[in-house]
Amino acid sequence: MKILAGSLRGRPFDQPNSRSVRPLSEKVRAAIFDVIGAPVGFTVLDAYAGSGAAGFEALSRGAALVDAIEANPRAARAIGQNARTLGLDWGYILHQITVATWLAAPAQTPAQPRYQLIIADPPYAQLEPDILERLATFLTPGGVLALSHASKLPSPALSGIMLAAHKTYGDTALSFFRQD
Repeated sequence: MKILAGSLRGRPFDQPNSRSVRPLSEKVRAAIFDVIGAPVGFTVLDAYAGSGAAGFEALSRGAALVDAIEANPRAARAIGQNARTLGLDWGYILHQITVATWLAAPAQTPAQPRYQLIIADPPYAQLEPDILERLATFLTPGGVLALSHASKLPSPALSGIMLAAHKTYGDTALSFFRQD
């Protein structure tokens, strides 16, 4: 895998050696930032980080900080090593827990809007609207939740956040929700 654009364009990084990790394809990763634009100065949450690719891409393109959540220990180790190798450990904070556990932590209650961009690429079998709605409460006004899901499924109906765009890339769809 490699960084697609920004200050680290072309830099390779290792994919976690785990069958449970399904990294965002380069095409889908590029599409997220084609729709969002350069996340210059953004604070980004990479929920279900997997390989860390989306967060690394955000930092390369100008994000100020990436919080990442990944429960798989093998994937988390690979993400940490890649962040150090890429020189991104200054702006990459990895939480090795599930998204549900992160949301339930006392530090997250009440939700404080602090992210201009949340990238969520949950396992397709775990597309849980209640979790996504809770994540969306952390968006700043005008912030975007970029959700990756199976293209066979429609965009989920989420309360409190507006569907702004839906794009399909083969087996993967991206739904972009905007916080007003």
